[in-house]
Amino acid sequence: MGQITGMVKGDTDPVWKRRLHQKPRSKKSAPVLKLLKGFEQSQWWDPEDIEAKQFRQMSQLLAHAQRSISHYAETLGHVNPDDVESLKAGRWFDLPVLKRDTVNKLGDDLLSRTIPKSHGRLNPIYTSGTTGRPVRVVRTLFALTYWSAFTTRDHIWHNRIIKGKLASIRSSEKNFALYPKGARQIAWGSKDGVFKTGPSISLNVNTSIPDMAEWIARNEPDHIVCLPNILKRLAPYCIENGVTFPNLREVQVHGENCGELIRQQCREAWDVPLHDIYTSREIGYMALQCPKHDHYHIQSEGVYLEILDEDGRSCNPGEIGRVIVTTLQNYAMPLIRYEVGDYAERGEPCDCGRGLPVINRILGREQEILVLPTGEQRWTLLGSPDVRAFMEMAPITQYQLAHVAADRIEVRLATKRDLTANEEAKITEWVRKKLGYPFEIGFAYSDELPLTKAGKFKDFVVEFTASKA
Repeated sequence: MGQITGMVKGDTDPVWKRRLHQKPRSKKSAPVLKLLKGFEQSQWWDPEDIEAKQFRQMSQLLAHAQRSISHYAETLGHVNPDDVESLKAGRWFDLPVLKRDTVNKLGDDLLSRTIPKSHGRLNPIYTSGTTGRPVRVVRTLFALTYWSAFTTRDHIWHNRIIKGKLASIRSSEKNFALYPKGARQIAWGSKDGVFKTGPSISLNVNTSIPDMAEWIARNEPDHIVCLPNILKRLAPYCIENGVTFPNLREVQVHGENCGELIRQQCREAWDVPLHDIYTSREIGYMALQCPKHDHYHIQSEGVYLEILDEDGRSCNPGEIGRVIVTTLQNYAMPLIRYEVGDYAERGEPCDCGRGLPVINRILGREQEILVLPTGEQRWTLLGSPDVRAFMEMAPITQYQLAHVAADRIEVRLATKRDLTANEEAKITEWVRKKLGYPFEIGFAYSDELPLTKAGKFKDFVVEFTASKA
């Protein structure tokens, strides 16, 4: 794990510390500021104290769910929610995992009949449907307040110049923020946000990379927020063409897997750090990158996140397992032991002093696992630094590996020119070695590989259904 200059235990940048003790800018921002002050304390608690509070919260959530949602009354009724010690001792694992398909099937039947009035208005939200099964979840204003607080905590952790200019390249909405002008807003988020910010500018993700580089250079932002797939193309372009962003201090990514290669490219292209966040639309913030390291701290004030092995047991540090999440603050449609669909690696406690649990890395979704003809499963890890050798074998600007048959991989490339037979042979050898199997390799070329409707991109896809014996 690469180390980044950061804080020591109990320390917050003095500028941010003053902001946290200022008066709320408005009635809307007061609850967020109150949460942030609490977060400044709770992040330094011992892990045992953090977990103890979470189980007290889960006890209350279970009782509410059993009383007001028939599905949970049926599936969780065998557990006494008031017996916190029993839950901590292992009774929690008796609760069934909530599948994505179940959430889709039940719909509003998962909506509580007695939502606390103090939790405010309801807000439905839909996932982007990257798995092909979009999910609709209803949240309260109270839950969204936590969302805002975690957003601001990320600014604090990474000491952002909040009065600087933020460039956002993450919308794929038709006819929105089109080049060359883009769009401009007076603040980073809501104008009633907890802190007064500088302006934000936006550009559509479907902008060409040369135009994107020109737009950024012309607007001189301090911070950029985008998807990793953009950086995979933008950073090499800037390196090759000598394009620099002198004002840029940092890049933040979200929504896709972030590998070490992208972090290296950001340093090489613009000499800035990259910070990642782990979120989903139905859950909200799950983890933020540590201010001192490249790994992630689970946002325990908002979620109880488990990483489970194949037998449903908690993974030890260094082990990889399924991500299971319980939303602690959404009493409208609580997701209890919800299977996000991702796999992650559990980490050791962090030397930064925070008691918040650690995720070493997020590996990807279940449907992105490579299954060899032998039945063995493995991760392709196409964001690791060794992919640089693959990119240097030919003038490749974009790549995707598609598992199109049990023993066949299609290498999809966008290139600056036609590749030679020798280059294809080298790539074939590299792919077989990387994937650990002598796959039949085919090639497909296009000017640019398409993004999803949500502006995302996968460097590995599975496009066949294995026959069942």
